[in-house]
Amino acid sequence: MAEYEYAVEMKGIYKSFEGVHALEDVGLSVKPGEIHALMGENGAGKSTLIKVLSGAHRADAGEVFVRGKKTDIHNTRAANDLGISVIYQEFALVPHLSVAENIFIDEFGSEYVRIDWKKLRARAKAALEAIGFGDINPRIMVRELSVAYQQVVEICKALTRKAEILVLDEPTAVLTNKEVDKLFGLIRSLKEQGTAIIYVSHRLEEIFRLTDRITVLKDGQYVDTVNTADMEPQSLVNMMIGRDLKSFFPERDPAKQKIGDVVLKVENVSAGRMVKDVSFELREGEMLGLSGLVGAGRTESVRAILGIDRMDGGKVYLRGKEIKFKSAKDAFDNGVGFLPEDRKNQGVLLKMPIKYNITFSCIKRFTTYFGWLLKKAENTFANEIKDKVGIKTNDIRNAVSSLSGGNQQKVAISRLLACDSRILILDEPTRGVDVGAKMEIFRLVNDLIYQNFAVLMISSEMVEIIGMCDRAVVFKDGRSVGEVQRKDLTEESLIHYAMGV
Repeated sequence: MAEYEYAVEMKGIYKSFEGVHALEDVGLSVKPGEIHALMGENGAGKSTLIKVLSGAHRADAGEVFVRGKKTDIHNTRAANDLGISVIYQEFALVPHLSVAENIFIDEFGSEYVRIDWKKLRARAKAALEAIGFGDINPRIMVRELSVAYQQVVEICKALTRKAEILVLDEPTAVLTNKEVDKLFGLIRSLKEQGTAIIYVSHRLEEIFRLTDRITVLKDGQYVDTVNTADMEPQSLVNMMIGRDLKSFFPERDPAKQKIGDVVLKVENVSAGRMVKDVSFELREGEMLGLSGLVGAGRTESVRAILGIDRMDGGKVYLRGKEIKFKSAKDAFDNGVGFLPEDRKNQGVLLKMPIKYNITFSCIKRFTTYFGWLLKKAENTFANEIKDKVGIKTNDIRNAVSSLSGGNQQKVAISRLLACDSRILILDEPTRGVDVGAKMEIFRLVNDLIYQNFAVLMISSEMVEIIGMCDRAVVFKDGRSVGEVQRKDLTEESLIHYAMGV
């Protein structure tokens, strides 16, 4: 009989990033031989908590006990030495190495060591057979395996490190139903062997099918830990939602808004493995939200529609005419502006002046036939856009890097407006900006709606979708699975579609 109740116990965990609290007094306790679900909306703090446990982040405060003993997990190596292993959605495998080499990669040191390849493959074969996957050839290159089998190799690698605490982060995101069944069989087998399993997933059906207990986080705080058998799906959803939205989002004046004809229509678009069947319509003078959980395929769908990534199937119509954009620039030239999620690397040129960031995409309008730049006209135009959008700066010659995150985002939006883009696609437009800047961006978007711009917003924050959008299309597993009208927009309605309830 073990002298401890919990394989891992986290108490009073705090973690902040640049003054923003990601975790506040969060706890998690997992027993040996237990499958414990960790749940919450996007941004609830699940990933941060797991990274603290794995040593990828250091907590600002709090205690971690492993098998009853207080410990300091200062890096990932320390976590591995304690028998903690995390398997993320993006596998840590080397594609051009064999299965056997990946499983025992820790044994390959920097110094020359003679390797008995026959023995290594035999050990890999035995390890795979022990978890019920002896059909995987240890000689085969990992890149030749299916995603499901690559995941098995990851788990096998963790177990050869003698992992007693296994964290699975959205493990079924890219698996077929048959592969999911096989993975669940493996997880249950590990449970019977006494492995403590932390299972991170948004899929309610999996949680109720597989887990013993559930811990829910919300806005970086601990909500509760419950027995799965004592819960109903609706009760669990209720634990994850509920906020007052009225004070945060500027009210939209119905008298100023006139929703018109469809300007962008998407039919049955597919692209790669992340986009399987996406359809929606965007109208003039409205704001359409694309909602869904992380990994649902929203950004990937937009990238395919705009020609940034290859579109495998489906059709796109711009103002009633079928079109196939060759690139984001092609879309831009056709009046469709795109604000990428990664502002600092793709949205603005940080070291360049604010003025240039606003005008560089439309510089031809300030250039003479002989290539001379009309600086006075450019400055006047840039200042007009700056004032219209509300960029707070003393001089448009200052570098964008001198601005706050919210004002940098306004510069990125200004570039779209400067080129007369009437259809705006905004991917996570308020990510990384403070509350005040968010409200200013929302007010700016409302003003654009009143001017009959068509705005498509991708947001992982359900409250933003509810507070700002006229309609929302919900994504799940690469598909558009539902549409919710403004009068019915609630976190409950969105999460029901996103989780397939």
